[in-house]
Parts: sequence; structure tokens; C-alpha cells
Amino acid sequence: MIIEAFTWAFSRAVKGARQAGLVQEVAAIAGKYQRNKKAWQPHLEQTRAAINDAIKEADPAEPILILGSGLGLDLPLQALNDHPTGALLFDAVKPPQLAAKLKQYPNIKFELRDVTGLLEELCSNFSSKKISLPSSAPLPLKGFSLAISVNMLSQIPLSFSNSPPEGDAEIRMMTAIQKAHIMTLKAMGFTILLISDYERHEYKDDDIEVITTVAPPLWPGKPVNEWDWHITPSGESRNGQTTILKVGVWKIPAELAMALNESTTQGSQSSSII
Repeated sequence: MIIEAFTWAFSRAVKGARQAGLVQEVAAIAGKYQRNKKAWQPHLEQTRAAINDAIKEADPAEPILILGSGLGLDLPLQALNDHPTGALLFDAVKPPQLAAKLKQYPNIKFELRDVTGLLEELCSNFSSKKISLPSSAPLPLKGFSLAISVNMLSQIPLSFSNSPPEGDAEIRMMTAIQKAHIMTLKAMGFTILLISDYERHEYKDDDIEVITTVAPPLWPGKPVNEWDWHITPSGESRNGQTTILKVGVWKIPAELAMALNESTTQGSQSSSII
């Protein structure tokens, strides 16, 4: 509980993030990581390896954009710092653990950013949770060699719906928010790397429940790599349930991203992307 309280108290956040529960979520992840380091290690190592491989192929003339830096556990910070033009991290919450790490990496910058563009509006209408869904996420579309969305696609709707979502309205909202993020990634004119869980497998006794965490089909084709994240191993949950997330890696090269950018721009002139 100490690590959770410390993280909650000393995190910086964009307007609306605390009220929406994002700071509490980051604090919970910090505590869960401390209890389950061994079980999480394979997932963290594979995430860092996937990002490392992408960094090696990135244009050194432009920086790398990280969407969803979290606690920095799954980021190869040294590799990002060694990139000639550095890296920029976006997240709605900056926990003290990440702030302390970044002091060692002067070539990595951090910016508090709501990647949904909805948190401030949600804060203003929190009791009703009535918000106007965007047609795209408010992210830069140029100026970087590589954009990486890191283990966040399934998480960004959590402030606006339950997990799993309850009822058709929450499902529509979850799908719309995720789609806005994906469509913005596709509109970027440089290489995109998406790392995300797409299914949650919950085990208890002899029963298994499979829950979709990212509404398909939001990303074209099969992942170039995938693995299991034992996020709730045996003994972590009070009810005896274990949870495994299915994680995938998708990549769109710069050439394809530019083609998608042109088609998205043309399509947006006549219709909404949500």
C-alpha cells in the first residue's frame, strides 16, 4: 500500500486525470508490479525488445514519439536516449518513478498530454459522463521518425467505461475511442508500432472466460509478434482468479503510413472516421 500511496500523492497529471481515475490506475499498477515482478518480467522484456528493434530502423534525423509511457517499466530508456535526436514521451500522468528515471536520460523529454482529448470535458461533466466523441485523437501527424503506442490501446477507454464495458452504449464508446486512436496512428506519415493486449483470459478453477479488450478489427492484418502477459498470476487475486493478457505487436512502415494518411485525409472530407 505504501508504493500505491506514494505514486498517487506525487504523480503529476493533466486536468481531469485524477477525477477520471487514471492516477489511481497508475498507482495500482505500481503496487501490482512490485508484487509480481517475476511474472511480469517476460512481458516487459519482450515489449522492450520490440521497441528496441524499431528504434534501430528509425531515421536518426527525427525524434521518436512514445504514446503511453506509464511507469517506464516497458521502455528501453537507454536506447531511446541514445537515438541521435532523442525521444518525446506523452502520457496523461507522470508518476514520480518515471520522473526519477528520466533524470538519467537528458535526451528524453516528457510532456503531459491527454491522448484522447476527452479528459477535461469528462471532468466538467463527470456526473453524467456525457462527452462528445472525437473523430481522431489530438496527436502530432509529422515531425517524428517513429511513433510507438505502448500497452495503452485497451486502457484509454477505462475512464469512460467499465472493464469490460457494460451495455451497448459503453461498448460503442470503447470502440469509438480506440478507433480514434488507431485512425490517428494510421494518419501519421512515419513508421508506426502498436503494442497492445487484445484479449483477456480469466481462469478460475476449471472455468475460463475470454474477454475482448480491443474491439476487432481495428488494425489491419495479424501481429508480427505476440506473447502472453501473466498480469494476475496465481495468488495475486483474492478470489483465486488468474488473468493472462494476449499481447500483440503491429507495425506499419512509413511508406504505407503515408498512403493511409492520404486516403484518410481524403475520406475525412466527406465522412467521420467514427
